[in-house]
Amino acid sequence: MEPIVKTYSVKVVREPGENPLTGQPMEYDEQSFEVDATSVKAAYFLSHLVCTLRFSGQLRRTFINGQEYFDERY
Repeated sequence: MEPIVKTYSVKVVREPGENPLTGQPMEYDEQSFEVDATSVKAAYFLSHLVCTLRFSGQLRRTFINGQEYFDERY
């Protein structure tokens, strides 16, 4: 029997870009962590809560267990 909750390895990437309000450049940054979740979709949702990177209009990319995850709602 497979466990209901699994541990997922998550990496969140902030692509470089400009803050649209101040014009200040924001550099590339990334953060890696693990989350316990019931699915990849749940791990993606939790990554938004756990991640401490600041985003101001920059592209956010999320990798779960090494594969980029795309939310089907967008």
